[in-house]
Amino acid sequence: MGVHDGHRKRVKEEFLKNDLDHLPPHRVLELLLFFSIPQGDTNELAHALMDRFGSFSAVLEAPYEELLKIPGVGQHTACHISLLRSVARRYCTEKAEMQPAQDPLDAIGKQMVARYIGYTEERLTLVCLDNSLRVLYFDMVKAGVADMVQLQFRDLAKIALGCNATNIILGHNHPNGVALPSRADKETTIALFHRFRELDIDLLDHFIVAGGDYLSMAESGIFSAAFLTQPVP
Repeated sequence: MGVHDGHRKRVKEEFLKNDLDHLPPHRVLELLLFFSIPQGDTNELAHALMDRFGSFSAVLEAPYEELLKIPGVGQHTACHISLLRSVARRYCTEKAEMQPAQDPLDAIGKQMVARYIGYTEERLTLVCLDNSLRVLYFDMVKAGVADMVQLQFRDLAKIALGCNATNIILGHNHPNGVALPSRADKETTIALFHRFRELDIDLLDHFIVAGGDYLSMAESGIFSAAFLTQPVP
């Protein structure tokens, strides 16, 4: 038995008895590292990761290449940490999809929040629906949210027309901000609303995701009839 085996056993037993509720962040990370570093002390590496990235969640969100810069983190460990972020996102997405929903648009908003877990850059999501609001397509279509309405419209319209959608919902995240639309968000949304109307496709809403929540731009008044009658920017 190695010198650290007893410690690993105690940490695992503590988790099995009390879950993670009473474990400090570095100890949770130390426990996770057991499975990518089968021998040796992972406590020092856990502290080094926490010191470098600032929090447990930031460690999981760290880019693969940045993780490799930490002494003691090899490709296997960096891949393992990146996998944990994706596993959390997959788990939360499936749980959100399984929840009964009285409001289909709210259900889409909650699913979108789950799908953005762990992303530290802005990403644009497109949801295509039929007349009964049945989802035909739900995926991220761009990394980054371009300011060019023309580019967005061309790419989004191709997907929407391809699945015979009559309604769409857009979404994007504010990774380091709040769920409030910027001026550019508003102008782009209104422009896209009019462009899709020309194709007989209704843009029902644009969700902004931040901090585990989402904002509906339609509910915030941006989709008001008076505003939408203005000329396209």
